[in-house]
Amino acid sequence: MAAYRKNYFSKTRVETFSDGVFAIIVTLLVLEIKVPEIENHLSKKELIRALIGLLPKVLSWIVSFLIVCVIWVNHHRIFEQIKIVTHALFWLNANLLLWCSFIPFPTAAMGDYINNPVSLCTFGIILSLMALSFSLIRFNAIKNKFVLNDDVDDIYFKKTTTKSIIFGPVLYMAGALCSFIHPYISLGIYFFIPLYFIFNNSAKSKKV
Repeated sequence: MAAYRKNYFSKTRVETFSDGVFAIIVTLLVLEIKVPEIENHLSKKELIRALIGLLPKVLSWIVSFLIVCVIWVNHHRIFEQIKIVTHALFWLNANLLLWCSFIPFPTAAMGDYINNPVSLCTFGIILSLMALSFSLIRFNAIKNKFVLNDDVDDIYFKKTTTKSIIFGPVLYMAGALCSFIHPYISLGIYFFIPLYFIFNNSAKSKKV
């Protein structure tokens, strides 16, 4: 294993780089919500109508913001269990960041065309690829156990990896396909995923 140490990356630098990317993504998400322009600046009704027209964009921003927060939390928890960042792990992490950095685009499309199944399907596909990249990081860690901390429970790590596939790529892809049944079913699934992680983890924290 010592022969490969030259291919290891500084875990701290990888985490710092990843955190910087997540911070930029969150900033880009909100930049899509622009102040509406109205002809009569003193018209209350016109401004109210314009603000109501922004609700789809606000809704898509909230969904994506919560998802990115959950991504950051999951990323943090995985890297807490990793002690060595190999060449392969670095590029698998870069693959995750690649799909994460693309999230603002389908978010903007969904905000502009929230009733169009194509926009919601695109959002689901991108998020499914993002979630799959998480699973690839986990599978790599399972295959190369030396990258994990010594106190990591292998059985529990494998169990959570299987669970991450169901509540990650599978569920996001289900949301993408359901967009052609009804856009709001798809939107409901996208809302459910981050809320599940938020409240499920909160419940676990109370038990500890």
